[in-house]
Amino acid sequence: MNRIKQLVAGLVVAATSMTVFAADRAGDFALIDHEGRFHQMAWYDDHEAVVILIQANGVEEVAAALADFNTLSRKYSDQGVAFFLLNPGLQTSREAVQAEAERLGIELPVLMDDSQLVSESLGASRIGEAIIYDPASFEVHFRGPVQAALEPALQEFLGEGTVSNGAVATDGPAIDFPVLASHEQSTPSYSRDVAPIIAENCAACHRADGIAPFALDSHMTTQGWSPMIREVVMTKRMPPGQVDNKVGRKVKDAMNLSDAEMQTLVHWINAGAPMNGDTDPLAELTWPDTKWQLGEPDMVVNIPPQTIPATGIVDYMNVPVDLELTEDRWVKASDIVAGDPTVLHHIITTVVPPGGLPDPQEVFMQILDNADPEVAQPIRQKMFAAAVAGEEVDFDAILEELGENVDLGPLLFGNIDPDIASISGYVPGAKPLVNPPGVGGVLKAGSTLNLQMHYTTTGKETTDASEIGIYFYPEGEVPEERMAGGVANSFNLAIPPQAKDHEMTVAVRVPQDAVIYSLMPHMHFRGKRMKFTAEYPDGSEELILSVPNYSFNWQLSHELEEPMRVPAGTRIVATGAFDNSSQNLFNPDPNSEVSWGEQSWEEMFMGFYDWKYEDQGGSE
Repeated sequence: MNRIKQLVAGLVVAATSMTVFAADRAGDFALIDHEGRFHQMAWYDDHEAVVILIQANGVEEVAAALADFNTLSRKYSDQGVAFFLLNPGLQTSREAVQAEAERLGIELPVLMDDSQLVSESLGASRIGEAIIYDPASFEVHFRGPVQAALEPALQEFLGEGTVSNGAVATDGPAIDFPVLASHEQSTPSYSRDVAPIIAENCAACHRADGIAPFALDSHMTTQGWSPMIREVVMTKRMPPGQVDNKVGRKVKDAMNLSDAEMQTLVHWINAGAPMNGDTDPLAELTWPDTKWQLGEPDMVVNIPPQTIPATGIVDYMNVPVDLELTEDRWVKASDIVAGDPTVLHHIITTVVPPGGLPDPQEVFMQILDNADPEVAQPIRQKMFAAAVAGEEVDFDAILEELGENVDLGPLLFGNIDPDIASISGYVPGAKPLVNPPGVGGVLKAGSTLNLQMHYTTTGKETTDASEIGIYFYPEGEVPEERMAGGVANSFNLAIPPQAKDHEMTVAVRVPQDAVIYSLMPHMHFRGKRMKFTAEYPDGSEELILSVPNYSFNWQLSHELEEPMRVPAGTRIVATGAFDNSSQNLFNPDPNSEVSWGEQSWEEMFMGFYDWKYEDQGGSE
């Protein structure tokens, strides 16, 4: 009998070992590291392997393993191996992990797995454990200690593509997964737990006639799409336009899922996405009949229909529209509804007052006249010296220098009158442009709109008939304050071929005491990340906003929950990077050097800011 028990026990151990030794598919995932950088494993599929050390603050096993792990990193990084540490949600404070990294001399990225979902998918069980992960197949091939076991396993994997002994016991403390344990005891309820998350974060786009490609309007459709939902949550591809909500100022209507919401969705999907509940809340959702998010506008501007061919490149269009206003009206808000959002990439709206816009040279000279003499005088000297020498003025360099100190928005978009209204533009996912209470601009009688319209072809000819909705203050009511803002723009772009992280900065100076309301990054297909930092006149700095995974498809303006007061002289510095490598699947040509240009295959590097000067009242 004992012999039979021993045999059965041996078979169980052997079976368990076989499942552990075999490569386990963990799937693709993305995490932000302790310094705010975004890392998605699919981006590392040009590497032979990714090696991860499970980290937690104050654990001896991590400190003991770190020297050997760093040595292996230096030895194998030029052999196509990427090295990371990963904190499995035991410390969610970036500052605490940064302090630990400084204390231990950790120079590698520490991936912050605050939701613990990545640690679960990797099969991590102990602090100090090392993992070998294949970023091409998304499989785990080894789990074990760094000392003695990791390097032989890595050498075998690099040579053979597999590891014969894929599981070696690690002595570090066990990782506690409290949420996973709770959800294994009781699977999240579809009706009570899951459907509200979908309704709040997904269904507005994923519905009939929504901008998303499929609807999530019932349990059946959600269950059918559940593998994709898991994938886009794990890689942070959806919800779109996510900011790094663990740092900087809080953003209004940020589309991030919370750690708890991600855990609920993924654990429910891993359990088979069951229909556990008596009702189907998604099937009961209703949506407003109107296409206007703010209700019916006071004025609807019909943009002349544009026929977009099935293929080819569509040049930028400049479409004038007469508003047919016979009296001045003050604008409270505006919105654009795309006629065909599959082809409409953006609309930039410029208000042209009666008499037209000023000449760009006139605007430039006015900007120069209004600039601080310490800034303007050296620029005037350079322009004079070039003219005397008969040389061409390097306006790109001048604009770059000038833009560090003054707002170039009037030059870029043609309007220098602070009373003139701003009318909403369009980008995918854009929200209506709503002025704060008591703030607005005027559309003078006889004004027109100039619309810069950009389309992309989809393989099918179509017609776009977009509309602009404008909401006015009541007749006779003049808002007391005006919204201003700034644009930081760099024309000097030279992004090398195959550059994976070509970093740049561009800054604008806030000339008066002001209150910042929103910030928006703008790049094209190669845009990778951007963050905004306030450099105050007293020398201190503050990170305002970080967009670690910029997407050209979702160019969103990020409105602060609490408007941010900054003193005169504050510099808003945008620091970002381009990915011009073959790893960037949106890259039109990774082997070309990329310069500034309007078309999507060229690049821009801009920061847009809405602010209001503290003393910015309206003119009479």
